[in-house]
Amino acid sequence: MKLPDLLFRRFASLLLLLTLTSPAQAVSSLQEFQTSIAELISIRTEAYRFAEQHQIIGNSATPKLNRQQSEQLRGIIQQYFAVRARLLPEVEHIAPCFALSAPIRLNIQKPSTTGLPELCTTAKSRMWAPSLNPYDEVGKKTLLDLERGLAAALVLMDSYQIAIAPYAQNAELRYLLNYDVKNTIQLDELIRQYRSGEVHAQLLLASNLVDQYFKMRSESSQTPDANEQYLYALSQSTVWYVNQRKSTRGNPLEITQFILEDFNQQRKVAQNILSFGLSFGFGQMVGLVQTRNGKLNRPDPSTLIQLESEMRPLDILLEKTPFRLTDKMIPGHYGHMALWLGSEAELKEMGAWDDIPAQWQEQVRKGKRIVEALRSGVTLSTLDHFMNIDDLLVLRDQRILSKDYQRNAAITAVQQLGKEYDFNFDVMTHERIVCSELAYVVFPDLDWPLAQTLGRYTISPDNVAQLAMGEMPIFSPIIMYRDGKREEDQLQEKLLALISRVKHSNEIINDARPSTQ
Repeated sequence: MKLPDLLFRRFASLLLLLTLTSPAQAVSSLQEFQTSIAELISIRTEAYRFAEQHQIIGNSATPKLNRQQSEQLRGIIQQYFAVRARLLPEVEHIAPCFALSAPIRLNIQKPSTTGLPELCTTAKSRMWAPSLNPYDEVGKKTLLDLERGLAAALVLMDSYQIAIAPYAQNAELRYLLNYDVKNTIQLDELIRQYRSGEVHAQLLLASNLVDQYFKMRSESSQTPDANEQYLYALSQSTVWYVNQRKSTRGNPLEITQFILEDFNQQRKVAQNILSFGLSFGFGQMVGLVQTRNGKLNRPDPSTLIQLESEMRPLDILLEKTPFRLTDKMIPGHYGHMALWLGSEAELKEMGAWDDIPAQWQEQVRKGKRIVEALRSGVTLSTLDHFMNIDDLLVLRDQRILSKDYQRNAAITAVQQLGKEYDFNFDVMTHERIVCSELAYVVFPDLDWPLAQTLGRYTISPDNVAQLAMGEMPIFSPIIMYRDGKREEDQLQEKLLALISRVKHSNEIINDARPSTQ
């Protein structure tokens, strides 16, 4: 039977939340903001998977749902809009600052004109562009607010495409939502707002401003604080941001059309993104919201000493953190990969120490021996810091490696330090880098099992683990922890069972979904 009229009425009334224009309520704390982002991503993924499961996507006929399924959909949509309503004030707080007639600009030559909310309240009425100095207190605080608003706006734009568009694109659902309910805000109006050239132009202005600010910080060798890094990484990891940067068009209306066409033309790629709700990089952003600490967090000193004594330079470290949203979103068992660089003595023995810049030599001397790509970029970490995890797998190359090979591999790993995180997730480019890409660049002679994700070739942590399985494995599992406990024997067999089980589960899920070809 068709969806009950009650479902349509409830769903349509919730659409009103998308068009809130009243003055913003008090903006939430950063922790509340992070929690809302994580919840939205989880719920929008559920909404999209429901549309896939019931063949709503690309289906011109109204789906046949029983009462229980209808209630399930209504519950998903209610949750979605409740969370969305919590994020809207973040956007409303800053939107007037990017009035097309006089958008904000950065100016380090004079103090900031004013801060929020005055800056945005009066922006539309001004004939000149207000300025912010990113180095004074008013400018710093205002920029942080702008970064939050932009991140929220970009996540919401992606979320419309994921959670609402599949239902809006169904002709009969769209008709009923438009005309079967008495209200002044119709679905067509919502779609026009989503496609608004003015809205997209404002998003581009805001993105350019924040990009300019981070470029200034980078050129002056200033490291943004953790909150700024989180917000900027969140913006960069949205599909909307990536598509803006892919366009060579200068006219905002042309960019708008390009983005919309890009989604339509790359349907398979888009559905790959939407099916999982987020990309590997996005998973790392929302993964900051965690429900508990890892079972291996803060190990006793003797455990750390033993682990460090067992590891060798160029060992690969894989980890799992099921207490973070990342674990629910990224396909596969392991969610992050890093590389063990080794101690000063070991690096000297292989002849690599003298080729390592002094700043990184000093970090190694302080105990930072793990190279990993985090949201803030590629950095060196201590083993103690890395161990906020439940599972740990250490892999070692079984081949007999010459000293020249080891030296070049270690130097290549060090050369990645300082690079930005690769939010395009493309192993074919090396200006930026994603976590599991470290193995790809450090061991360039290996035939890595790449996957096509986001229209680019990527390598996941589980792809890395695959080279430790099979009849002729290249890597051997040296150390393995599961759920905080160390496995002492049959590591290869246990790894094979673990990866195979997860892969089989994913294949069952994918086979149950309607074809998108």
